[in-house]
Amino acid sequence: MEQPSELAAALDRLVERGVLDRAQAGAVLAELAGPAHPSRPGGLRRLFGEIAGYLGASFVVGATLLFLSEEWNALGRAGRFWILAAMAVVLFGSGLAVRWRAAPLDARWWRQWPGDNVRRRLSSTLLTGAAAAASFAAYVSLERTPDDFGMWVGEPPVDYAPFVASVTGLAVVVIGYLLARSAVGQFGMAVAAFSVYATLLDLLDVQEGDAVGVGTLALGVLWAVLAWQRQVAEHRFAIAIAVTFGLVGAQIVVLGDSAAENILGYILTALVAGVCFAAYAGIREWVVLAGGVVGATLVVPEFLYDVTDGSLGASGVMLVAGVTLLAGSLAGLRIRQNPDPGGAPPAPTTT
Repeated sequence: MEQPSELAAALDRLVERGVLDRAQAGAVLAELAGPAHPSRPGGLRRLFGEIAGYLGASFVVGATLLFLSEEWNALGRAGRFWILAAMAVVLFGSGLAVRWRAAPLDARWWRQWPGDNVRRRLSSTLLTGAAAAASFAAYVSLERTPDDFGMWVGEPPVDYAPFVASVTGLAVVVIGYLLARSAVGQFGMAVAAFSVYATLLDLLDVQEGDAVGVGTLALGVLWAVLAWQRQVAEHRFAIAIAVTFGLVGAQIVVLGDSAAENILGYILTALVAGVCFAAYAGIREWVVLAGGVVGATLVVPEFLYDVTDGSLGASGVMLVAGVTLLAGSLAGLRIRQNPDPGGAPPAPTTT
């Protein structure tokens, strides 16, 4: 067996190569050092406890929404805000309590703790739900009603409610993700980030589709950097979000009204596909391969249909899409067969 110093050095090399992150390396060392906490009961009791937690949260949310739908007009703005704010506090407090039970907070509280995935998932779900409730509470406290606009003469006031609500939701969901990381929390961050950008454009009265598309593509770049730097625990899911943002953003630009926007969209889609293929050659993740194939399958028929002014017809477009899919499949298989530089096998990835 390796000496502790040699094992720590080996784990450090794996972290530098991106095979493991710091939390996983620390979990290996902690396991070898011996259990820090007494073993927790497993089996059906833990499963039922997790299910009960999800059901309890859904009942709280469902009852609150049902009450709001029945008493919306009677409550008024203040009543709606305090009920939604109370729901956010209950969900956040419950998520924090579950998080505390799983592992006490310390100076490195933002790091993911090893083990106890049941409590981690439940805590993350509760904290993400709290972010949604806080966002809605911020919105109802600031929203402009028809009566508010009727009081103004001339140009109506700017409606800040959607942007403030989005920023509030993003702030809470980021804090929740730092406390308890899961795919649900990361998905909540992605939705909140896109919402902040979209509402900011609306606040600035920017109506151009290319601005929405380029910004969405930029969010994909941001998520790719987060995945590359191992700032998110769910590595494969982060790559999937990055690929989705990139393809959706490029296709939004394609849907623009002008020919220049269409051409820019084709270029961006082809660029995203090319980056995905290049990334697959290095990390061997099927997510980026799928993104490259989808991007190529979209951009080639779109470009040919545009330059031929639709003369290809539906059957021609389908034929081109099929040929592109086959070409992408062959390219992926060829990349898969080529060994990595230096003859080293592809490094496994974590999710």
